[in-house]
Amino acid sequence: MIGSIEVVEEIEASGGGGERELHEIGAPIHPHWVGAATILMMFVSLVFTFYVLKYGESPNTGNTGGGD
Repeated sequence: MIGSIEVVEEIEASGGGGERELHEIGAPIHPHWVGAATILMMFVSLVFTFYVLKYGESPNTGNTGGGD
């Protein structure tokens, strides 16, 4: 068996196929997942706000029988 090693000083910077863009967290983030998460966050915020406004307590509910 014969093997060889070739050492070169320059590596082509354009890369090739299969390169992924890395972000600060070190993992690729797909833009469609970011958009879907944003829409989901807005929807959950609206549902939570509606729930609190409709079913939340106000100062006029609760103790109706006394003057404590």
